[in-house]
Amino acid sequence: MKRYTLILSVALLGLISCTKEEGEGGRSSIRGTVHMTDKNGANQGEYDVPDYDVYIIYGDKDDIYDDDMKTNYDGTFQFKNLRKGNYRVYVYTTDANEPSGLAPVFKSISLGNNEDADIGTFEVER
Repeated sequence: MKRYTLILSVALLGLISCTKEEGEGGRSSIRGTVHMTDKNGANQGEYDVPDYDVYIIYGDKDDIYDDDMKTNYDGTFQFKNLRKGNYRVYVYTTDANEPSGLAPVFKSISLGNNEDADIGTFEVER
């Protein structure tokens, strides 16, 4: 009887530890675009900005980012191989009211299994 209890306990612990949290290791992805409005100087313009930093936070925590990447030549980005769960993606935009001169722009999304989600366009200024 003790043997069966031990086997059942080990199996139950293994099952509990298999709970998967948000993050890498899945088959879902989040994609989007970063669009810049350039108000710096006389040359005002708008364009999808390449080589721009994009950050992602796994889950609902308020910590620092879990991963980052740069946008492609056409302003697009894609975080791949994500598990089912909640995510927050953000970029920084110029903000004269902030001491650092930058303010984060957040977008939240909930992913299902094997889901490719488009989070839309981040509008940033310089």
